[in-house]
Amino acid sequence: MNYLTEYQTFQSKTELNDAVNEHLTRHRYDLTDTDRDILQMISRYAVKYPGVAHLKADTIAQAIDKSKRTVQRSIRKLERLGIIERLPFIRKISGGYGANVYRVISPVSPREQAAEPCQSTDKPAKIANEPSTSFKQNNNLVNTYANAPQPTTHYGKFRQLIAATLGNVDKRLIYRLYGVYKGQSTPLLRTEYNDKAAVEAIGLQALKTAIFATKRKKISNLAGYYNGVLDRMFDKILLAELRGTVSNG
Repeated sequence: MNYLTEYQTFQSKTELNDAVNEHLTRHRYDLTDTDRDILQMISRYAVKYPGVAHLKADTIAQAIDKSKRTVQRSIRKLERLGIIERLPFIRKISGGYGANVYRVISPVSPREQAAEPCQSTDKPAKIANEPSTSFKQNNNLVNTYANAPQPTTHYGKFRQLIAATLGNVDKRLIYRLYGVYKGQSTPLLRTEYNDKAAVEAIGLQALKTAIFATKRKKISNLAGYYNGVLDRMFDKILLAELRGTVSNG
């Protein structure tokens, strides 16, 4: 499992444990016992490559004696709180999506938050390579690509939207964001019931919603936040389709 080295977020087990304890302390009123059990399990599996674990939701559910749906709901909550990051994993040999890779995110200390400059700047916000750095965007999102030619591919539209609102960011952030979209949209597009154009439109709308949320609040993990927004939007569509199927049945 050497491939996990590129995802690890800490240098040692001690750093990982300190981060988990800090998250538990900060969110002691936000987390349920199930949330804590899942975080602790992920951290136990994230020791060899500090901060990253490759786990199936079924494995977690069986270990803590909860349903898979409960585990998935709790994981989404941990993502929204900026505690973990969920990354879709593609099998290199057989292809297709396998169990998710989970990363424990390093919490930003109050001192680091206070050190951030308060004055605005004309330069685009710089995205750090480490997921521990808070994502904080200027209130005035850039829009230098408003008159640019419209791309024809969905990935091109995805990338242009990021450029039009965030400016020049690390390409790895773009890949992570698009990986979130692919991870959630691919299973939907495997069926005959979902229109590709509609799914792609939802992906772009969710991305726009996530990006503009950075104007109102500080978001530590944009990819994780986008994952939560997209998940909720897809859930609404699927629920509407299910109700339509039942009423027409």
